[in-house]
Amino acid sequence: MKHPVHPMLVHFPIATWFLATIADIVSLFTNEQIGWIGGVLLVVGTITALLAMTTGLIELGKIDQHSPAIKIANQHMILIMISWSFYAVSLFLRLNGTQLEQPGLLAISFSIAGFIFLCSAGWMEGKLVYEYGVGIYHNKA
Repeated sequence: MKHPVHPMLVHFPIATWFLATIADIVSLFTNEQIGWIGGVLLVVGTITALLAMTTGLIELGKIDQHSPAIKIANQHMILIMISWSFYAVSLFLRLNGTQLEQPGLLAISFSIAGFIFLCSAGWMEGKLVYEYGVGIYHNKA
């Protein structure tokens, strides 16, 4: 396949995590069940991120190991794994058995930390694409 699959899959977990973080912050200032919606978004984002990370590992194997881009790719991978871990912990902190509950301050803090690492990972991905051309297909015709 000439076009990498990873960039097509990352937008869904990014969007759901971003919206979950916003819902968590809003839940601090309202009595509505918006924190529960944040929990549902975390479930969806955490699961879909696993597929995006798997395809990212496949794409990582395509980068020349002697390229300076490999260091940035590894940093990106580590940052996104840390972000996933923070969001997963936030999700588990709001579970009561199999039921989602309003998030507490600790769960919200983990969501915010996950978002910070998500933004850092996105910055690294931007460097990979725009500075090193990773994932860009150049037609040689």
